[in-house]
Amino acid sequence: MKRSRPTSLTPLDVKVLKATLRLNTADVSLLSLETGLDEGVVAESLEKLDIHTQTLSQPGELVETALRWLKRGRAYEEVSKSLPWDLFELLVARILEEAGLDVFRNISVTLGRRRVQLDIVALKSSAIYVIECKRWIRSLTGALAEREAQKLKARADLLARALLKMFGRGDYIHLVVPILVSPYTSPAVTEAFITPLRTFFSLLSEHPSTLPTPPAIKLFLRGVVASTFLEHRKLHA
Repeated sequence: MKRSRPTSLTPLDVKVLKATLRLNTADVSLLSLETGLDEGVVAESLEKLDIHTQTLSQPGELVETALRWLKRGRAYEEVSKSLPWDLFELLVARILEEAGLDVFRNISVTLGRRRVQLDIVALKSSAIYVIECKRWIRSLTGALAEREAQKLKARADLLARALLKMFGRGDYIHLVVPILVSPYTSPAVTEAFITPLRTFFSLLSEHPSTLPTPPAIKLFLRGVVASTFLEHRKLHA
């Protein structure tokens, strides 16, 4: 008979989870050395976490392990702070996919002589989410958060102007929503939406039309921005 998985983590489980994500390994001996825990305790935690050696064979599978615990409403801070920057960005992309959005990474936008690179662009209906992932070891607060939000807003503005030039002005309403996601931050609304993972889910659950403008940017286009429009990951207006 298959044992049911737990829905909560003990402090020891969290310690093992953090070490597993940080080292990208499920090797009991290595995790025991890293955490200072007995190998038997580590093995028990790995079983509870449903993490095995084969689980970590690919970076995407490691992210799926992290996502599974996030969806259970556990270990937000531990997961987001333990993943390296590239897997943190991949985790954010997976969260967007789980929310039903079409997700595109590393989008290049050129308008005239200006060119910007966007971490993630995600589409759902008339909403265009522009996501910047900041996996820094320092806190993203105060003046630093404000500066980064301004930079993201400028990139979102450029995307909006590029879309307007490419589609033309019309009757189809779109909202460009800039969101800055970082482990070391608090929820805020400035030049962009700033959020840690623990409030990212709830922000995505809000209907775009209810979000304040600004920072959301309202566009009136002649056509609908479909997923096929972003498949080549390069926009040149």
